[in-house]
Amino acid sequence: MFDMTPFETLAVYSVVIVAISLVGGSLPLVYRWSSKQLHLFTGLSAGFFIAAAFLILIPESVELMDSHEALTLVMVGLIAVLLIERVILTHHHHNEHEHEHEDEGEHCDGGECEHVHALTSTAAFLGLAVHGIMDGFALGVAAMLEAEVGAILFTAIIAHKGIEVMALATTFRLAEIPVRRSMGLVAVFSLLVPAAAFAAIPLIDVMEGIEVGFPLALAAGTFLYVGICDLLPEAFHLERKGYRAFLMVVLGIAIMYVISMVAGHPH
Repeated sequence: MFDMTPFETLAVYSVVIVAISLVGGSLPLVYRWSSKQLHLFTGLSAGFFIAAAFLILIPESVELMDSHEALTLVMVGLIAVLLIERVILTHHHHNEHEHEHEDEGEHCDGGECEHVHALTSTAAFLGLAVHGIMDGFALGVAAMLEAEVGAILFTAIIAHKGIEVMALATTFRLAEIPVRRSMGLVAVFSLLVPAAAFAAIPLIDVMEGIEVGFPLALAAGTFLYVGICDLLPEAFHLERKGYRAFLMVVLGIAIMYVISMVAGHPH
């Protein structure tokens, strides 16, 4: 960047990251996809989540901390989401549902399905938010201390950010969250990286002693759960033979693999 201070450079990075995030998040929301198309789109998102866990989050957490501890935290993250989604929240929902319909003898499969989709979108949002905040902290520190590293990290972030937010917005569509509210959530999510980047500036000295691999490993477990347990079954839900859904999952993984190889993801 010509004659720009590190702070100004970080501001430019932030604007670009927000713009790419908004574009990616808008794609599943602005067009009325058919149910079959949306479910195939979900297969693509599943590939993104699974590949992001194996190609980005787990390697980073293993590099930043003891490998056994990192993988244990990945498992803890997965089990924690399993407990929350399939035991605590689902049990609470069943109790409310039975109370509402005990005199009618009804069972709303559609409502149950929507509830599961809502949990999926929540888990996806939280997992991606952790990842985004870690990206932001790293970008803020790098941009302030080492311009070249900051530029490399910025390239890595924008290479996958649009796809990441697109996958998140797909879960919003599955949960039937209104478009206006979904766009609001996408906007909030798009601001996480810049907000974390600028928040990191006064904390650079303090952050040197923080184990950043810890939240990354937990986020990896969240990604694996959302991708495998939530999105994969949804992707194959309307498929008779499953060939198209399988190809979409593989395509999502392939795209994320290429991104990770070309852009890298240094922390």
